[in-house]
Amino acid sequence: MVRQFLGNMGLSNQLRGKNAVLSGNFLVLMITWVLMYSTQPIPDTYSSLYYLSLGATPFLLSVMFFVGSLAIAFVQLPGGYLADKNGRKWLIATMSFGLAIGYLFFIFAPSWQFVVIGLVVQNLCLIYQPALMAMMLDSLEPGKRGIGMNFQSVILNLVTLPAPIIAAALVLIGGEYVSPQSNMGMRIAYSIVLVAYLAAAALRVKLKETLPANGNESRPKILQAFRQYPKTVRESWSVWSQVPRSAYYLFITTIGINGLVAACEIYFVVYATGVLKITGSQYAIVLALMYLSIALPALLAGLWMDVKGRKRFLILGYLLYIPAMLLFVVANFYLLLLSLFLFNLGNLLRVNSSQVLLGDLIPREMRGKAVGFLQFFLYLTQAFTYLLAGFLYSYVATWLPFVLLAIAAVPFGLLAALKISEPKTKEI
Repeated sequence: MVRQFLGNMGLSNQLRGKNAVLSGNFLVLMITWVLMYSTQPIPDTYSSLYYLSLGATPFLLSVMFFVGSLAIAFVQLPGGYLADKNGRKWLIATMSFGLAIGYLFFIFAPSWQFVVIGLVVQNLCLIYQPALMAMMLDSLEPGKRGIGMNFQSVILNLVTLPAPIIAAALVLIGGEYVSPQSNMGMRIAYSIVLVAYLAAAALRVKLKETLPANGNESRPKILQAFRQYPKTVRESWSVWSQVPRSAYYLFITTIGINGLVAACEIYFVVYATGVLKITGSQYAIVLALMYLSIALPALLAGLWMDVKGRKRFLILGYLLYIPAMLLFVVANFYLLLLSLFLFNLGNLLRVNSSQVLLGDLIPREMRGKAVGFLQFFLYLTQAFTYLLAGFLYSYVATWLPFVLLAIAAVPFGLLAALKISEPKTKEI
């Protein structure tokens, strides 16, 4: 059934020549993402509460993610440079194993400081992110990128559905998160993720290279790439002088909003259980229903995105943050259902339409460096936004980061509406 669906999308061409590599890659990536996304949300459901139980404070949560974001920002430029110079496959396959091993720090952490070490290890291994995004965009036909990206999101939301319920069964005691007794359940949850990520890493060895041969070795010299960091910055920056002007505004709107979205996400469960007095079991139900309810709208959006254009869905994504966050700060159980549904749908539309537009605007041989440069500034901005949100949440008003996201969505949505145009000819 999946193969037939992909065939209708123009992705399943195994029996029709050279597109076999691309369709094969898409299937491998989908399988590995299913393994990851079906297990990662199990500990993520209550991860912030886990870190608090290990001695962190609400402000220290922001410090932890600040350090992690600096680590991932540091490796994005070399990752993008290597993805375009040496190819995508080696980075993805090798660093996926490192990402999996990083979960050992979460499993055996005696304090929140060990979690920080795990975050840094994992985020350094995410040097493969530009290569992964580039390979994904390489493996989708230009006219099918919208449905491809949204089909991916639909599948991943559906396989995520049981995760919050499993999390609740593992870690809640009497319907609530009670530390330290419930920490054993969190350690079991992270162990499940470790096994799934190792399996995904093993499967990624089967990926085929999508970058045309350019005479360079297939195995990148990572240390050399870091020694040439200034050169990498110059070459990555030069890519942005060769792309359409709309790509610049896509760059600005993406890095501008992403930090606030990520910062709010780490405080969702803390605010819901601590301020709104939503029980741990109710929060798990809200997440499960959110993953289920978003599937059909996301699939329809993907179909329409390829027909009616990407830009309108990008703008809609920004606008949905506004009611989502305004409802969240005053929510009861039922308003929380609506709030997180709107948030997740808005986030899905914004992220997917941004990525699709990126593929449409930037040539394949430049995508790695372009994505690396974009994500360097994205994570750098995100790091300091974590600190800002943590300070506001801890020392000013707990609701303020969420309202700030709602306010920021307005100018960024307007900027996208006025300054971003879709290309008449999409890059392959």
